[in-house]
Amino acid sequence: MKKLLALVLAMVMAMSMVACGGAEEKTTIEQIKEQGFITMATSPDFAPSEFKDPISGEIMGTDIIYGEYVAKYLSDKLGTPIELKIKEMDFSACQAAVSTNSVNFSLSGYAETEERAQNYNCVGPYATISSDEDTYHGALVKKGLVIEKAEDFAGLKVGVQPASLQYNLLQDQLDVDSLAEVMFIDNLSMAAQMVAEGKIDCLITDSGVGDLQVKNNDKLEMAGFKFEYFAEGNCGLVNLDEVELAQLIEEALLAADKDIDYVQIRQDMRDKAASMGLEVND
Repeated sequence: MKKLLALVLAMVMAMSMVACGGAEEKTTIEQIKEQGFITMATSPDFAPSEFKDPISGEIMGTDIIYGEYVAKYLSDKLGTPIELKIKEMDFSACQAAVSTNSVNFSLSGYAETEERAQNYNCVGPYATISSDEDTYHGALVKKGLVIEKAEDFAGLKVGVQPASLQYNLLQDQLDVDSLAEVMFIDNLSMAAQMVAEGKIDCLITDSGVGDLQVKNNDKLEMAGFKFEYFAEGNCGLVNLDEVELAQLIEEALLAADKDIDYVQIRQDMRDKAASMGLEVND
């Protein structure tokens, strides 16, 4: 009886050791394959890249089309259906979600910058267009304020969207110490109104956003100054530790850029957003 009890105890201990330390942790790709979906963070407030139907709540845009392509590519690659699950959050939160691995990746109109390359796997590029088709980056001002060169920003109160390409351009090409203040403003329409009311002197933005605000408010205009910038498409963000997943998503985005007519889908999404009464930013 004692020998039997000892044998049973030994088996229980062996099984416990296997359960506690023997099982290998699944990779993120294995988890995606098992659960049948991949999660993507986006901030749906920048048509035509990503926006929300005000009636149905459906999130759509060029980045969503690319995200769906990623899911289809993974389905083919992994040999099992993979669904795209979109996680809606604001622009800054999208990046934080990637950093904490709360989502698998994010597409939200990101430009690859040195700072992003240090903190994320920047995958792509995708949504590439020739430089003559791209908008430029400059300053939205109240009519009468002349800004032709970088030195003209000295002493001005400047608004900019946080964690944006425009903020990086500001840091790289303007003397930040000479500015009266840099104010972070997430809502671009609100920022434009602040320019019109004289609460800030200018908004650093792209000409697509700026031209739209000028159309809606005759007190505004785009200044003559233009930041130096060459369009090389957008990039997706993947957690820095997820090297294998990043490689797979980059493969998908590069393949998508060959298969998708970006200029055409951008125009289609512009038209769709405009038909819903939404602001179109480029």
